[in-house]
Amino acid sequence: MRAAVATGATRTPLSRRASFAGGVCTVLALSAHARADNPLNSSDRTTMAAQAACTKGDQSEFNIIPIIGGTSDIGIGIGEFSDLARVSRGADPYLWNIESAAFVSFKHSNEGWQVPFQDFYMKITVPRFLGSGMQLEVRPSYTWESTLGYYGLGNASPSKPASVSDSYAWYGRVHPAVDVQLRWRVADHVAALAGARYTQSWLQIVPGSKLEQDIDSGSPEVKHLIGPTRPGGLAVFSYGVQWDSRDSQVSSHRGSFHEAMIKVSPGGTEAFPYRYGQGSVVSRVFVPIWRDDVTLAMRGVGDIMVGRPPFYELSRFDDTYALGGPNGVRGIPGQRYYGKVKLFGNIELRNELFSFHALGKPLRFGFVVFFDGGRVWADTSSQPALDGRGIGLKYGTGGGLRLESGETFVLRADIAWSPDASPIGAYFAAGQTF
Repeated sequence: MRAAVATGATRTPLSRRASFAGGVCTVLALSAHARADNPLNSSDRTTMAAQAACTKGDQSEFNIIPIIGGTSDIGIGIGEFSDLARVSRGADPYLWNIESAAFVSFKHSNEGWQVPFQDFYMKITVPRFLGSGMQLEVRPSYTWESTLGYYGLGNASPSKPASVSDSYAWYGRVHPAVDVQLRWRVADHVAALAGARYTQSWLQIVPGSKLEQDIDSGSPEVKHLIGPTRPGGLAVFSYGVQWDSRDSQVSSHRGSFHEAMIKVSPGGTEAFPYRYGQGSVVSRVFVPIWRDDVTLAMRGVGDIMVGRPPFYELSRFDDTYALGGPNGVRGIPGQRYYGKVKLFGNIELRNELFSFHALGKPLRFGFVVFFDGGRVWADTSSQPALDGRGIGLKYGTGGGLRLESGETFVLRADIAWSPDASPIGAYFAAGQTF
């Protein structure tokens, strides 16, 4: 059974990166420091932080929360989440915010004790940068993942043979990075964004692993897709536009959120070996079926890469995993399928059963049933040896529980079955899947 059991910190809604370990950390305590609303949309409600500032004047708010969490892929870990915000009368949601977090996990396997995952970051957010309508985010980080999965490339990549050790499907990656993003309101519900990221990566290839075998003796197409594995930098520039008419960024009941992004890495040199472009479209629609108690939530994702991207990005979209993990096609292990082209979707029927008060705030309890499915293609050209023939749908289905705290926080616990699971996938995480 693959499981994700966690207690940790929720992330701010404007953050583009998933929470620790692909979204598997949740809070020990339900914070009263609200971040739910979007200052770029005039129809959003006023946050609790802004309400407090209107009554108390300018003030600083500090939160620190211990976290514990993990998955079967990374084991159990501990860490902390903290933030310091300056709130002011009429400034929604704050003048500036500094958040930081640290997380380290531990796991025992047939290879002995491992430290699969380490992540440290700080993020500075200024909603009205230079007094304008632009929001600035700066996020330096350091991440070390030592047991990332690699089973081969394409939609038809085989499972790990039962006779080999766990490390056969492992590789490691150390990658400090710096992200800078500007986001500004174009019109009501419409925002544009532009950003830049620099990442330095060191790959740790396990002797005798599937990755080493493909590097040494894979087909010409496989070797081309893997590309250079020496230490190198990656500079990515991103541009996008968003339409957001949701009634809530935390747990939506009606409206839609659509996003189109283009990313460009002008590499191709010794220091920056990866040169590629990437385009993605994500569409989310929320339809109330019966008042706000029953909601049909749907998401579709399309992602394509051209050129020579780093192979470790072939299993990801928007800084999380596509087919696999808690935020993609649930029930499939994270990093299971690699490809330049990804197409997948999620359908959830969300039901709120009852409400109650605790910890001085309203809480809502409910459940969901869902079906996730998708496919990858190894390259933009036909590769039947890697992708197989036919539909090749990878899917997971299941259900879960939800606990919503006011308008700021959602705790979820999902169980998913998939033909790729062994035998099921389980996730305990902060925030809705989408």
